[in-house]
Amino acid sequence: MEISLQYPRFIESPNFPVNLINQAAEREKQGGGRPDFWEMVFWWTRKPLIGARAIIAGAILPANFNTYEFMRLIRLTSSTKTPHKENPLVEPQLKELFAKLRLLDPFAGFGSIPLEAMRLGLGEVVAVELLPTAYIFLKAILEYPKLYGERLIKDVERWGNWVLDNLRKDPDIKELYDDDIAVYIGSWELKCPYCGNYTPLVGNWWLARTSREIDEEEEEEEEGTRSGHFSRLVWMEPYKLANNVGIRIVDLNRELSSRRIRARVNTRRGIVEVSGRVYNVPRPNIDARRETATCLVCNNIIKRNGKGEEWYVKKALQEYNESLERYLRGEISLEELFSSKARPKLLVKVRFTKDNFDFQPATWQDNENLLKALEKLKQMWGDPDIPTETVPLYEQRRITPILGADKWYKFFNPRQLFVFVKLVKLIRDAGKKIEEEKLKLGWDRQKAYEYAKAVTTYLAIALAKQIDYGSLTAGWNQSLIMRNSLSMRGIAMMWNWYESAPWIDWTGSYTRNLSVVSKSLKYLINAALGNLNHIRVVLDDATCLNKVEGTFDLIVTDPPYRDDVPYVELSDFYYVWLKRALSDVNEVYGIAKLVPRFFSEAFFDELSNEIETQWRAFALREVSENKGRLKYFNVKQDSLNYFKSLLTESFKSMSSRLADDGLLITYYAHTSPEAWEALLEAGWFNSKMRVTAAYAFVTESKDSVVARGKIRLDMSIVAVWRKGVKGEALVDEVYARAIEECSKDALNYRKAGFDGVNLFVAVLGRVLSFFTQYERLVGLKATSRSTIGELVEKYIYPATAEAIARSYGAAGAKLSPTSMFYLLAKVLVGRRPRQARRVLDRTTSVILALGTRCDLERLERFRVIERDGEEYVLLEPRWGARDQNDAIRDALNVRGQDLRAPSLVTAVDVLHLLEYYAVTLPKDEFDKKVNEIKMKAPMLFDEAVNLARILAEGLANEDPERGLAEQVLKALRIKVEGTLEMFM
Repeated sequence: MEISLQYPRFIESPNFPVNLINQAAEREKQGGGRPDFWEMVFWWTRKPLIGARAIIAGAILPANFNTYEFMRLIRLTSSTKTPHKENPLVEPQLKELFAKLRLLDPFAGFGSIPLEAMRLGLGEVVAVELLPTAYIFLKAILEYPKLYGERLIKDVERWGNWVLDNLRKDPDIKELYDDDIAVYIGSWELKCPYCGNYTPLVGNWWLARTSREIDEEEEEEEEGTRSGHFSRLVWMEPYKLANNVGIRIVDLNRELSSRRIRARVNTRRGIVEVSGRVYNVPRPNIDARRETATCLVCNNIIKRNGKGEEWYVKKALQEYNESLERYLRGEISLEELFSSKARPKLLVKVRFTKDNFDFQPATWQDNENLLKALEKLKQMWGDPDIPTETVPLYEQRRITPILGADKWYKFFNPRQLFVFVKLVKLIRDAGKKIEEEKLKLGWDRQKAYEYAKAVTTYLAIALAKQIDYGSLTAGWNQSLIMRNSLSMRGIAMMWNWYESAPWIDWTGSYTRNLSVVSKSLKYLINAALGNLNHIRVVLDDATCLNKVEGTFDLIVTDPPYRDDVPYVELSDFYYVWLKRALSDVNEVYGIAKLVPRFFSEAFFDELSNEIETQWRAFALREVSENKGRLKYFNVKQDSLNYFKSLLTESFKSMSSRLADDGLLITYYAHTSPEAWEALLEAGWFNSKMRVTAAYAFVTESKDSVVARGKIRLDMSIVAVWRKGVKGEALVDEVYARAIEECSKDALNYRKAGFDGVNLFVAVLGRVLSFFTQYERLVGLKATSRSTIGELVEKYIYPATAEAIARSYGAAGAKLSPTSMFYLLAKVLVGRRPRQARRVLDRTTSVILALGTRCDLERLERFRVIERDGEEYVLLEPRWGARDQNDAIRDALNVRGQDLRAPSLVTAVDVLHLLEYYAVTLPKDEFDKKVNEIKMKAPMLFDEAVNLARILAEGLANEDPERGLAEQVLKALRIKVEGTLEMFM
């Protein structure tokens, strides 16, 4: 089949099956559907593979390509629920075309896009990353499985076990652990400023709360309550012994001699009910947000006494970390260190039995082992394998300031730190032995070195994952699914931390991590099977791409958005350990120092000077918005404009590497006006690229999305860009043409199954294609920095909103701005389960207000919305009411309507009155009320009836207002005929 690239692509056509792709992507982001290699080590914002695969294939194939054949190619018609588990099915006639193409991802992250490009058989794939940590992870994901295949699995397993065996045999390590204990759970204990005794600070007294079957009906009774069968119910209780606090374990399974307990658990109130008996679980005695703690000895509350005073708990933790460094330097004694106002304390230990867990209180000897580890650390102080690099203290939004850790080694308790230093040394030794072994087998020196580097990389990644799961910021979770240090999109304070023995098969342990690496390699090796393409990982800066040559047919990428994740600062948590495991140690002028071994380009500069941290070397080159970062480095430019300038440089760089007929496709995580202003300024205004299509793609698990009522939800916007911006046009004429054409597109999208966020973004993409095709839009302020803001707020969002409203019949209906806002809020915004009404976040409210040319304060006065903090509640008929009467009566009440003398200010007022009359009055009384409304407000009546027509046709069946609108039309004897065709 002869196909050239001089054609509209499938991704630019309305046949692109985004709904089906999103369904598969949603399954992929959930637990059982996740790609195996994602478990190898944590990284942020990893994009679903099926989405990346569909985007790349859709960007190559022509617009008229058969939809079924497309889905077959990307495995969407496969019997498996997770298409990414199967390689694409590329027919022979397409393989030749794919093999000629080059793809670039300049913000490659964890590699979803380049991996799928490789699987599709593109001829050359280049993955670029600025950060050394991501660069190393990409090497392990993209290059080594393809290069070395199955032998990697055996050697990683073999040498990983060698590392573990030698660690376990180490007498220094053996004396720090009990043979039969798998996990230790600890917290901080604080010297009470009132009684002078030490009290543990416990954020959650639960140890295990795992359920098998939950009664959802009973869960509705009270928030935080779950009823059903639980497989484990265990918690700890404090008790006083003289001036000390002891820990007692309450294990209901053991107490009731049952593996399965029928119970009602209210976690908010700390109550467990079993067969009529009530158990009380202690409440946390630390609340960091409110800056309060309670002494369990004297019951005094420890809080800040005044505005200018630092919280005693925070101050005590900082003092401990300062004293820790002084002790390791030999400036104070161990006794002085452990008389600090705060200190780590083990509370519970966990023994694994054949098929269960046995929780026991930690003993004095268990805590003594922490002191032994401290003494061993002091003896090796000055060893370059202890990460003494400075933490970026300006990044207090995402790296907890409460802990008071100013250096990376302070994020670990003494035993954790000591074990990790030992693991670093063993991994380094393993790398040398692997190379020596291959040389003895007659391998070429360079080949032996490269293979040793590959195997050692996976051993180091297993260590990185253990570090993520083995710090003072890794939290114990009563679900028995552990929290890693980076799980909260940052490094958060944890009051219940845990550590596991490296050789135990437990989440995050080195033993488990090796198994995960093996499983990941099997997946990645299978993904690379049969592909003869060239894939390359490059350490480079997306704003210049100095190490990337030639042009590319496709550039597909996920650039960072503003202040989403400070990658450069957070990934130093890995970097300082990877650098040690993958470098060597030599004496330089009598001082042991790290020297290049593997990946010298990542850890050392051109003069072989060590790159201490990523944040010092790369922070100002990362495309993101970070006020603290700029202040620290004394950059005078404001953070938003700094971000915009970097994003612009990235777009210019990408445009220069894009073939004239190529496509640039960007993921973008926000729909806010500011987000689109930044994107259009960088891509269209400054880089002369035009948008040809846009889609909302599922990129996050629904479980991870904490707020609903957003147009964004768990989506990213995928925008398709082309070169070819030229000419000029009157902006008002473009606006009118966009509305006329895009309203038809909106209807076609709806017929294809688009709704909510998918509909909004697809229509937004079509609107953008009209505006961005021109180099100059006459009527905008051509040189002002607010030009793009004016375009977005006055033209793009309003055109999108009106086009969508017209697709529901709003053109002939002549809806007012207030009715347009109400309509779009109803059809575009989802409702959270158990919410009585839709809640709109601030961004969505602004978008809809701009799009309908409404004023939010005016809508509040009209009681169409009600402000609730930073959100707005849409005052619609109540969901979950007993019947239609209750649903609409409740809406009238919250809107303050007096049924004896109703206020008729907006068509929404009239609509709700008609809905109430339709379900409460007999026909003759309803007609009488209708005539009264017609007499008082004839135009509002006509508008309300048109709004009822649209809602009766366009709302989901479960929306109570659909039934109410149908009742109105029935009472008025009006037949619902359709949408756009009826009104245009």
